[in-house]
Amino acid sequence: MAEETILEFENHLFGIKGKKEGFLKIPKEFYTLTNERLKISKQGMMTETKSDIELFKIKDISVNQKMKDKMMDLGDIVIISSDASDPELTLKKIKGPHDVREKIRSAAKEARESAGVAYRQDV
Repeated sequence: MAEETILEFENHLFGIKGKKEGFLKIPKEFYTLTNERLKISKQGMMTETKSDIELFKIKDISVNQKMKDKMMDLGDIVIISSDASDPELTLKKIKGPHDVREKIRSAAKEARESAGVAYRQDV
């Protein structure tokens, strides 16, 4: 199955919607959710870092919002995974965090089912 883009989004650290290209590069994080992985691109003033997490490795997703963030419809999405490099990943200041969380959760569930992965919980 070919990798398909489901959603593209970015953080809103300074309340400014930045551009990936341009003269003034405001530190930003850009995310691309596909049917196989969540791609992360962190752009700083002088550096750029790219990484990703396979969706079938995601175990849990939650949203944290402070009162000021709720008024602006922003929040932090915390992803717990079995990924060795990033077992706990926080996507900071995401616009519409509950909708984004739900799309990631649904894509992760489909990826686990297609890969035949199941997580066992101790009761």
